Amino acid sequence: MGTEKFYSDLTVFDNFSVVSDLSSYTKIPSDWYIVAADVKNSTIAIEKGLYKSVNIVGVSVITSVRNSTKPLLLPYIFGGDGATICIPPTVLIKVKQALISTREMAEKQFGLTLRVGVIPVSDVLNEGYEVLITRHRMSKFYIQTAFAGGGVEYAENLIKDEEKGKIYNLNEISNNIAADYSGLECRWDQVYSQHGETISLIVKALSSSMEAQAIVYDEIIKKISQIYGNDESCSPVQADALHLTMNNTQLSHELKVNTYLLDQIDLIKYWIKIRFQNLIGWVFMTFKLNISGVNWGNYKNDLVRNTDFKKFDGVLREVISGTQEQRIELQGYLKQRYEKGECVYGIHASDSALVTCMINDRSGEHFHFVDGADGGYAMAATEMKKQLKTLQV
Repeated sequence: MGTEKFYSDLTVFDNFSVVSDLSSYTKIPSDWYIVAADVKNSTIAIEKGLYKSVNIVGVSVITSVRNSTKPLLLPYIFGGDGATICIPPTVLIKVKQALISTREMAEKQFGLTLRVGVIPVSDVLNEGYEVLITRHRMSKFYIQTAFAGGGVEYAENLIKDEEKGKIYNLNEISNNIAADYSGLECRWDQVYSQHGETISLIVKALSSSMEAQAIVYDEIIKKISQIYGNDESCSPVQADALHLTMNNTQLSHELKVNTYLLDQIDLIKYWIKIRFQNLIGWVFMTFKLNISGVNWGNYKNDLVRNTDFKKFDGVLREVISGTQEQRIELQGYLKQRYEKGECVYGIHASDSALVTCMINDRSGEHFHFVDGADGGYAMAATEMKKQLKTLQV
């Protein structure tokens, strides 16, 4: 078995604030691999209105890898226009096949170029970075990964480097074998903010040591809570704002992923299935039915608790619902820290959030990836990179 069960055996902490506590992290085994995937030129795609396509391609990476390695638990993080996953060597061949197929699906179904690389953790360590990992609980059913040490960020940047990343990028042909995307769903309308706006926030600490960075992140996380309140008040997804969609364009994203390489008849069957299930789901949730072990009256509340609206992969990422005044206060605080050279940041404001779902079991194990509308994380990252360049001049 080797190190295959490393991640599932890690201690699970109960509070998100643990992400800024270095003592909670453990070194990932050196024989593992980092899977890094991102949509090339995602900002341009988003400006063309393809932000939902960019999102679902990122989630499809996670879904295909998890389905190819069941029942193994793997650490992963959704980044808006991509994803990062760590895997043991025992599943490397299966994962590569899933990734190659997903790269081709993204190109053929959405016209998007998905860069995918598999980087040995040992190579990252040899470059002087660390790959540290911890687990923290978001809800009864949703346990989230956090990364530290700079190694994951290095791997993500490596696949974007056309020269250095060349040996790690996957370029093989899949021979028209579709990956397994079962459980991937995209059936909710945009979730409009209860407070007026939804921000996508990215913050990167610039201190030279991990210890100093941890202090900066801890202070910023506390300040965000001070400005926006607790999770319940600032979550970008609220139960009463969740509405199943019948919009053809919105439903087409899930359809394109899950019918890749299927014939026209199967495509039509899936199209009918989505709309029928949405209608039935509306009935079940409206009348709070309890069917086949699923309490549909609580489903939306469970969904809210099972969202990834805040996370940490060496960079702090949050999608938050708040007022314009709260955003201005946060921007003022972060600007002060930026001017001191302590961090760079990006904030993208919109009126709503997007939700893409990964369903294992509707009675509890259903997980939901959140991004701000109009390409929130990707646009915030663009702003942050501009700040970083300014400091480097």
